[in-house]
Amino acid sequence: MEHRDEWQALGERVREARVAAQLSQGELATRISLDRTALVKIEAGTRRISATELFRLADALTVPASYFVAAPRAAVVSRRTALVDDPDQADRTRWRLDTALDAHARDVEQLVEQGLLPVPDHRLPRSTVTTPDTARQLAQDARTAAALGDDPIGPLIDHCEFFGLYLLVVDEDTDGASLLLDGHGGIGAAVIGGRRHPGRRRWTAAHELGHHLMGDEYHADVGVHSARDEREQLIDAFTAEFLLPAEGLRRRWPAHDHDDERSRLIRIAAEHRASWSAVVDAAQRADLLDDGAAHRLRSDRPVRGDFLATVGAEPMPDLQTGATGSRWRQAVVQGYRRGAITAARAVELLHGVLSEDELPAVADPAA
Repeated sequence: MEHRDEWQALGERVREARVAAQLSQGELATRISLDRTALVKIEAGTRRISATELFRLADALTVPASYFVAAPRAAVVSRRTALVDDPDQADRTRWRLDTALDAHARDVEQLVEQGLLPVPDHRLPRSTVTTPDTARQLAQDARTAAALGDDPIGPLIDHCEFFGLYLLVVDEDTDGASLLLDGHGGIGAAVIGGRRHPGRRRWTAAHELGHHLMGDEYHADVGVHSARDEREQLIDAFTAEFLLPAEGLRRRWPAHDHDDERSRLIRIAAEHRASWSAVVDAAQRADLLDDGAAHRLRSDRPVRGDFLATVGAEPMPDLQTGATGSRWRQAVVQGYRRGAITAARAVELLHGVLSEDELPAVADPAA
């Protein structure tokens, strides 16, 4: 960076990352083996940063190095305020989620521009989604396009990729955020928090898919309260129908006539790997439960032993921290084999799935 205002912008990014990490200037300076006065000057934009110092900062603050040198996207910046010196937890979480989303979006763009990630297999009409009923119809259309029928959905991340939404699960205790990438034919990026309950993670992933299919430029769930706005109500309607289609629940409901209502719901929760509240709500929406039964069952959450007693196993967790889709992993490894991506970069993009010595042999250009 050659101009003072660029160094000031970098210094402000250092300050925000430090505040988000809940570190004082002295604590951060100690972590990167730097004098505190030097860090003060860096944050003020009056001292330049060496490449070595920048990587130390990125490591100490658990942010990608690109965060310091690449301006955040306008769609993200327009929806948030600068991080003040004493932010609340929601502001810190939103900042960290936005930073992770911005970095992941740049990774998506790199693979798309190198011809490694395909355009979406199917694009659905968005302008017709104006009511909960049309949101549910969009969910049914999406299931049809992905040949899902009314059956439970397997690994959700691969179905997001089918529609061009490339998802990454990050080590955060929050829901998620998504971004539609300009000029890339309906491709989007999303990140979701990996510390939430598995059923909640699947709900969040489907929720971000809803935003993607409806063409929302940017969305983040951090700080969204129970008083949901009209757009969020549409997305919720899409998500519920996509994960737990009403017709499928009605068809399966009599399958175990010997079960009581709670046992039937436990089976549904296990098959669909959904949260208990989502399952009860879906059964009520499908007219399988009356209001009184739904109210009673919401508070009667099953424990692990209930799943073992009813179906013999706990639901397999989905969307664990570091997860990416199969197309993403194939694209990264293919890029490495073609020489378009270095080994270190491939390992970074695979988010811990492989180490460098586990990468396949590089393809022979003469072969």
